[in-house]
Order: sequence, then structure tokens, then C-alpha cells
Amino acid sequence: MLKVQLLRKHDEPDLADPGRVPVGILVGFKVLGHAGFAEHGQDIVCAGVSALAQGALLGLQDVLGDKVSFRKQPGYLEVELDVKDAGELAPRTVLRTLELGLLSIARAYSTYIDVAYQDID
Repeated sequence: MLKVQLLRKHDEPDLADPGRVPVGILVGFKVLGHAGFAEHGQDIVCAGVSALAQGALLGLQDVLGDKVSFRKQPGYLEVELDVKDAGELAPRTVLRTLELGLLSIARAYSTYIDVAYQDID
């Protein structure tokens, strides 16, 4: 099963508005493993997730340059941003697009992919 973790950091509470709920900002993601939907080279679940994740990394690098930290190995990709950079419109848009695409694949192929959120400090 392909495991995806969407890394989320909660913004600081607004002291002027104590009733406001902190919002989670996506600050990165981890993709690990293989879906096992089909043979290597024929697995549309892996291919779709890989295309989304690598496209997101390229988009983030395009707008943030070397402020994007990542680790990439066969069957593993980890991307993380500083929360101040992740809060800007372009990175938020890239990460939200990734999130929507991954959730769509997970709905269609739930046996082969698990998408979860990981809150980080």
C-alpha cells in the first residue's frame, strides 16, 4: 500500500479573537512505498501519485527556489517548507492542488493508497 502523509502545522491563535479556531497550513508531504495495484511499470496508482507529488515539488521549487527542502529515493519522497513560506498564496495553492488530487485517487483506489494528515510542531 502506498502511504501519503500530508504535513500540517496549525497557525498561532489570534489573541484578539480567542474564538477563532487555528487553521492547519500544509507545509509538506511524504510519499512512501508502492501501491501494488499492478506490475512495476504498469501501476496507474503509483504513476498518478508520483506525477502529482513530483509536479508539486517542481511547482514549489519554481516559486520558492532553494527554500524547499526535500529527500528523494526510490519509493520515497519527502518535501517540507518553512511555515512562513508555506503560508504564501502560491505554495498554498500548489499543496492544496496536490491534496485534492491525492484525495481523489484515494477515494477511487482506497485499497492501494492511504492518505493521512500529520500535525507537526
